[in-house]
Amino acid sequence: MASLRVLFAGATGRTGRATGAALDLLPDVEVVGGVGRSAEGQDLGAAWHGREDGRMIYGDLGAALSELRADVLVDFTQALAAEQALRMALEAGVRPVIGTTGLSDEVLREAQILVERQGTSAAVIANFSVVSALLMQFALQAAPYFEGVELIELHGPHKRDKPSGTAVRLRERLHEAGAADVPVHSVRLAGFVAHQEVLFGRVGETLTMRHDAVDRSCYAAGVRLVALGLMQRQGLYRELAPFLAVPAPPRSR
Repeated sequence: MASLRVLFAGATGRTGRATGAALDLLPDVEVVGGVGRSAEGQDLGAAWHGREDGRMIYGDLGAALSELRADVLVDFTQALAAEQALRMALEAGVRPVIGTTGLSDEVLREAQILVERQGTSAAVIANFSVVSALLMQFALQAAPYFEGVELIELHGPHKRDKPSGTAVRLRERLHEAGAADVPVHSVRLAGFVAHQEVLFGRVGETLTMRHDAVDRSCYAAGVRLVALGLMQRQGLYRELAPFLAVPAPPRSR
């Protein structure tokens, strides 16, 4: 089977660089190029692995979509750029996998309409960590047994959205599960990468669940699962959970 052709936007950002370089080493996907305005014209292999391999970083997403014939666009940029990338990818017939948080509800509604009209698929997911997705599943299972729940999310000082997209999504799902009030506490301090705690309480006992992402490369496995899974699906996906039925990703080659 031919590898899935992936275009990676945000290739030289903090999250994009770590995630992209790790994704590049996984089987069944071929990263054919990158997008990053500040790195336009640079070699992608040099940026990710320290050795040139002929793949280019484009400054213009439209040109990259037109020239590289990608199957999937992966985006780890900023909210406004990701909103534009989502539209452009769908209009170009490329399936978008958006890891950027902070997209507006209006843009997501537009994407839903486009996906349904075209009979295609897209993913806008706040967190591509497989373990974070498991934490959400476990939290939703636990929620009915407790009187209250609160969330604490901790990130480095450069995290733009507050609270994080991961915490916002989990709060939404807990509300759907019947939790009336779910306060979210945000911490922005040097030394943190991405961490989330879920604290449950009932009379006489508590339960604490915590996920720690200590290296952004952990997102690559989830990105791979979603990118491959979208080729067999239709619809707009907001969580990683529907893709976890796929066998566990193999080790890096």
